Amino acid sequence: MKIIKRGMDLVREQDFASRLRHVGQSNADQLVDMFNEMMERLKHERLRVREQNEFLDLLINASPTGIILLNDAGLITMTNQAAKDILGIRNPEGMTIGEIDSPITTRALQLHRGETATVKANDDREIYRLTRLGFMDRGWTHPFIVIERLTQEVREAEQRAYTKVIRMMAHEVNNSVGGISSTLQSIESEISTSDPVSRLIGPIRACTERADSLMGFIKAYAEIIKIPEPKLKLTDFCALVESSLPLLESICNRCGASLSSNLEDAQPLRLDPVLMQQVMVNVVKNAAENAGHGGHVTIIADERKLTVINDGPELTQEVSERLFKDVFTTKPDGHGLGLMLVGEILRKHGAVFSLKSENGMTKFSMAM
Repeated sequence: MKIIKRGMDLVREQDFASRLRHVGQSNADQLVDMFNEMMERLKHERLRVREQNEFLDLLINASPTGIILLNDAGLITMTNQAAKDILGIRNPEGMTIGEIDSPITTRALQLHRGETATVKANDDREIYRLTRLGFMDRGWTHPFIVIERLTQEVREAEQRAYTKVIRMMAHEVNNSVGGISSTLQSIESEISTSDPVSRLIGPIRACTERADSLMGFIKAYAEIIKIPEPKLKLTDFCALVESSLPLLESICNRCGASLSSNLEDAQPLRLDPVLMQQVMVNVVKNAAENAGHGGHVTIIADERKLTVINDGPELTQEVSERLFKDVFTTKPDGHGLGLMLVGEILRKHGAVFSLKSENGMTKFSMAM
């Protein structure tokens, strides 16, 4: 009876490392052997579970996928680092999903177990997939939400689609338009000396120019899919902008706008100088065109950030959100490729960027 009582105390204390000794009685020693075997199994099982839990904790915290665990009352009991970064909250534990102001949490509240949804956040720049699931623990189902970043996958899929369509367009259109342009030039050469039909030269030249313009348009599209991977190197950003100022001033002058700069606070950055110069040319050109005749464009370099401001007409929020993502333009003769090219280059650099209007100014911001 003392052996049994001691064994019960060990189990109650979860002391699975201790063992009982034989007492010299056959029946009691059989009971001791059975108890010691049970304790050995419990020790190995607890060790296995503990190791699995430690591995799962490390895996969850290291995962780029956000994970939010909830209790029955809907309170957040645990989040990994990825979820905190996505939601922008340091310690969400103890809060409800509804208390967090985010398109992600708003959509997550509408999900039932097993459902999946896609949501955009951060001014539609980031795309996430939400899944609500559950796991069993001590006989109860505990809900949790998985947040997966889809931004890169979606952009790569769009890039592949653009590549396929543009290559097909370029091949078919250039072959056809090239032949048309050549034929028109030959006809123009033949009839230029014939007075009765010389009146046709004007329309033929207009057709030739339009054909050349169309070929240039297709060529510009093709350039979008040829953007190389950035060759990053530590670059004096001030010196890079300063060396580009004569070209940027010329671009502004053609639009009748003036240009000023403040480059004293910029830090050296790891970037591709050639691609970044292309970004500045396109951004300043867009700003100068928006400012128009008599307008002003300002370039400011502040530590790791570049800002280009113009005093032209303000952009609506819808236009601001579409400019870098779609083949979209507000200009009657524009193609919408300049800022699309800017967006692709900056995404390859891992930069955060935006174009917004406020207080009578339109501001492009880029942070590395």
